[in-house]
Amino acid sequence: MRRLFLIACLVFVIASIFGAVTLTMVETITSPARTELLRQLLDEFEATHPGIKVELISPPYESSDQKLIMMLNTKQKVDVFEVRDNFLAIHVNNKNLLDLTEFVKNWDGWNDLIDLARTVATKVEGKVYYIPYGFFIKALFYRKDILEKNNIPVPQTMQELYEYAKKLTNPAEGKYGFAFRGGPSEHSFSEIVIMSHVPNIDPSPNRGYLTTDGVPYHDTPGGIEGLKMWVKLYHDCSPKDSLNWGWAEQVNGFVSGMTPFLIQDPDTVPIVERRLGDPNLYGVAPTPVGPYGKVYLDYGNAGWGIASYSKYKKEAWELIKFLSSPEVNARFSKFNGSLPISKSAFSDPYYATGPYRAWYEELTNPDKYVFYERPVHMPGFPAYAEKHKNDIQNILLGKKDLYQAAKEWADFWKKEYGITK
Repeated sequence: MRRLFLIACLVFVIASIFGAVTLTMVETITSPARTELLRQLLDEFEATHPGIKVELISPPYESSDQKLIMMLNTKQKVDVFEVRDNFLAIHVNNKNLLDLTEFVKNWDGWNDLIDLARTVATKVEGKVYYIPYGFFIKALFYRKDILEKNNIPVPQTMQELYEYAKKLTNPAEGKYGFAFRGGPSEHSFSEIVIMSHVPNIDPSPNRGYLTTDGVPYHDTPGGIEGLKMWVKLYHDCSPKDSLNWGWAEQVNGFVSGMTPFLIQDPDTVPIVERRLGDPNLYGVAPTPVGPYGKVYLDYGNAGWGIASYSKYKKEAWELIKFLSSPEVNARFSKFNGSLPISKSAFSDPYYATGPYRAWYEELTNPDKYVFYERPVHMPGFPAYAEKHKNDIQNILLGKKDLYQAAKEWADFWKKEYGITK
């Protein structure tokens, strides 16, 4: 009997070894701590899915996207991989992403996804090429203690943001109202204020920066008024050296109390809380709206997709379903600093109350908070972003005419879109 038992055990072990499927998963937004968490989640998946193992490949962040594209184009073993929003079209055009439309038809989690998650998942050809795992969207951070001390309410509109920030500004005492962003990626901040003054931005895919009239917004009457508001926020409400501020300087100004209003993404929350030491010292509110009662918000996102040539498509889909489940996705999002993808995740007190409630308001009020896609996929965008930063700085320094800059930006995008009118 003992011999038979040992033989049976050996057969089971051999069957387990040779019958197991090994999925190869590639992440690209890599860091040691994130990789450790992802590996932990994959271990949990393996424990609940006997017969499936997952090999995780984590290239150095600086070269990870190039590494992934090379692996896919040379058809190296990849089953599941990280799909960043600005690489989605490339992967689809290279025919390296599997169409998941049939898979989601039988997935209960699809209907639990927030509207924005379903929108981005189907933005190419109306097909589902990936399942996003989180979003980065701007909202307004404010110092509760400083506002209460000065009897100032939380601003609801851009005009109120300007007025309240101006009241808080006293350069002689080193106090200012607004954490201006004039350095790297300034367009991600200035455009929120500027575009909020335009009544008819077209939110349709592949129409970034265009109005519903089919022209760039930059030199429209609203675009000019919004640009003037951005200039006023700098001159009347911000430190002079914020002309070159990036993320670190913005956060430093907010935490120190020098600039009590800050527009930032959700991944700033844990950093602010850790550095302030008291979560009651700050709050987060939805981004203030412009004169037409709405604000246009760009967003960043990434997700998980399946290689079109994978031999284990069903098993790969099981992994994506696991990672996209509300409980697992919420855990990943808390660490990652991103907003979760499911409606039920926002019932978690961590997201239903406190600072994250502001983003839930933005995600569930589409008439007020209009999501659009900045045209980062277009060849001219890097040159535009650099020109925009330089022009804004020169406007603020009095070295460039505001109207001339706006016209040049509009002409730039007319040329990019092939608009002749």
